[in-house]
Amino acid sequence: MKPVTGQYECAHRSGIGLDYFTARIDRLVLYPDGRFTLIVQQASRATNVAKSWLNKQTVDNTPPEIRQEGHYTQQEQSIMLYFDNGGFQEAHLSPSADGVQIGPNHFAKVSDSPTLPSAQRLKQDMDDIAKGLKIASALGNAAMKAAKTLQGAVSTEQSQEQTPEARFCEQCGQPIRLGKRFCSHCGARIT
Repeated sequence: MKPVTGQYECAHRSGIGLDYFTARIDRLVLYPDGRFTLIVQQASRATNVAKSWLNKQTVDNTPPEIRQEGHYTQQEQSIMLYFDNGGFQEAHLSPSADGVQIGPNHFAKVSDSPTLPSAQRLKQDMDDIAKGLKIASALGNAAMKAAKTLQGAVSTEQSQEQTPEARFCEQCGQPIRLGKRFCSHCGARIT
């Protein structure tokens, strides 16, 4: 049987991808000395940034989380988590020891090491950040093009308003100033 110690994750995905920004990722770390840490993420990074921005607070991309620690005991497929604050929770180890079920949440094992970050999680986070930067760049470029197009349209409209259409006398062809009723060159009535 695989050792139970290591890192486990439960990803609450949004369905739109880019988990680094949009998912809530809860973590369970089981240490060899019988201690554990359970970190429950309260909101995704994107949700936290949006709430901070809407509330006119300093934007912080660190998601809010609840961190609980305690000790655990294992008896076959059952793991009892005893929290330092007095509570407890029963968890169930999957038959292949590749995950832990805590209530309705399944925590997949992502690393056998309780201290080193999961290589899989680091790679996925870096991929999500790279995709996020590409999306932000594309949106920024589209916004710049839209702004330039709008600016060009406004400038064209303003220049058309500022330079009225030129008029000429039908009799002699000389230019006529705006508002004149007769040609100042030949005296013909302007229609």
